Amino acid sequence: MVVPSYFAVFAALVFTFLVPGLIGYRFFDLKSYEIWAFVPIFSVLVSVGMIYYLSLALGYSHWTILVCFLILTSIYTALVYKKGEPLKPKSLPKLAQIKKGTLLLFGAVFLISLAVLCFSVWRGNDYGIVMTGSNWQDTPFHYEIIESLNQGNFPPQTPNYIGTPLTYHYFVDFHTAIVEKTYGFLPTLLPVLNAVFIGIFAVAVYALARFYSRRAAIIAVVLGVFGWGLSYVGLFSALFSGTFNPYQNYIYQFGDLFGLPSIFDNLLQQRPLLMGLPVFALVLALLRDMSNQNRLLLAGILTGLVFSFHNVAFFCCYMAFAAAVILNMRKLNFGWLYFLVPSVFALPFIFAGGPAISVSFSAAFIVDFAHNPLIYYFLNLGIPFILALVSFIKPGHEYLKLTLLALFLIPNILLLTPWVWDMYKFFMFAWIPIVVLSGIVLSKLRFKGSRVVVLVLVLLSIITSASVIIYNVNTEFTAVSWSEYQLGMWVRDNTPENSVFLTHYSIQCPPSIIAGRLRVSSYVYWPYGHGEPLSEVQAREKMIDEAYTGSESQLAAAVREYSVDYVYVGRDEQRNYAGCAERFDRVDWLTRVYSEDGLYIYQVNTIKMET
Repeated sequence: MVVPSYFAVFAALVFTFLVPGLIGYRFFDLKSYEIWAFVPIFSVLVSVGMIYYLSLALGYSHWTILVCFLILTSIYTALVYKKGEPLKPKSLPKLAQIKKGTLLLFGAVFLISLAVLCFSVWRGNDYGIVMTGSNWQDTPFHYEIIESLNQGNFPPQTPNYIGTPLTYHYFVDFHTAIVEKTYGFLPTLLPVLNAVFIGIFAVAVYALARFYSRRAAIIAVVLGVFGWGLSYVGLFSALFSGTFNPYQNYIYQFGDLFGLPSIFDNLLQQRPLLMGLPVFALVLALLRDMSNQNRLLLAGILTGLVFSFHNVAFFCCYMAFAAAVILNMRKLNFGWLYFLVPSVFALPFIFAGGPAISVSFSAAFIVDFAHNPLIYYFLNLGIPFILALVSFIKPGHEYLKLTLLALFLIPNILLLTPWVWDMYKFFMFAWIPIVVLSGIVLSKLRFKGSRVVVLVLVLLSIITSASVIIYNVNTEFTAVSWSEYQLGMWVRDNTPENSVFLTHYSIQCPPSIIAGRLRVSSYVYWPYGHGEPLSEVQAREKMIDEAYTGSESQLAAAVREYSVDYVYVGRDEQRNYAGCAERFDRVDWLTRVYSEDGLYIYQVNTIKMET
């Protein structure tokens, strides 16, 4: 049953962002400003996990989602009635305590993020659907997961590398799929939800820094969302020389001097970070008091639940716990077990058959990317990093400092990811203690003119995000043309769920990002970055090349190997395999079932192929 109404989407948002948190906050020792972060974070973690496990038993469907909603509604109603709060949740008066300036800050973070995302993700123009700026590459991958989940791919195999279980930390995409499923096909939902998660990250940073002072918290939020290093010098250089081009003067230079993408750049496109970063910030806040077993238990629950959303966040939470244990060694008792026990929530995903976790000492990130660390890190992390280092001069805040040191050193001395580049994500998590320490330093400046100094330093730290915004709103990379969009909708309506398509190993693929169908392989660094051996990915690419350009027997071998149902010939296929459509027309066990605007789909007749 599909409810064609935005009311259904609104109900799904309420249940996945609010209800579990409004149930759960009553059982934990939280300050009012921590509740603001806890409610949406806990709600997403619990609601998605609950629907996942129930779907394993009942199947993923509208009815399963409805059952979860009814269970949560019953629990919430019973709890409110027992507490004598029939009219309003207890937390609403606490929300009223937020000062208007703080609310305006959170609102600005959300609206700026939403505006940038609406300009760069799933926006129509004269040529087709735009997926541009920071989102041109990774966002199609997330659309393939979301749409495939809602088109029968559950429990999911990797939609763009069939035959392998989806061990990628995909639960943020699963959350989007759940909300979308209550409505139907709603691809414009993704930019809205991304903006909501960025707002949640801002609230979580505020909750962590508010313990020190409100002024420090406000500065930390601004720096946490929009701050970064000095890469904007390229923007100003191009503007002053008259050579500015939004397509060419992007501040991020992969493998070069300004090679660490800024935090806002990551928040716009790296969906797992949208949940991993807020959870990490809240866990940091909870672990500040190691004597409070209630807060330790909650920190452990959040850490255990976050693994399926972002496994690097899980590891970073344990680094924060290790830092807290070290600093509290003398007065520590067995209360620390309250953190460890809830990690059981992560075990089903840790042992789900994904790539083996390997840890090795390595300076590969420095050799391949940082080159000269003294220059690289100061240029890329900028003024906030310098201010955080300044905070080391005086004692205090050792918990944040030790966590920062651990997260900063890890990518420089260890290799934990299949692809060296992915170690950069540890700097995204190190950014949280960096901006909180920076906020503390700046909030303590009290000399004459200190407000001007603080304002200037903050402005010099956030100009990089101006470059990111310019790049996102002034470029127009087409993800799918209108002809490809129509093809995707045809596939959605006329082919069975979980059909396998043979396509070029491209980034954008209409049968996948629109129709949610599975395909043999995709952009090489997606499967490789998620643990598939590079040699096997390349061997699969070679087989695809041979299927499109070689003999009929080579095509048949690929069809058999990957149980292909349809062969797609689109723009990428015609550009890379000239004349492939004409060759397929001569294969008697292929039937052309779609032919519009130079785009073709062939259906495989397996019985005829084998005779």
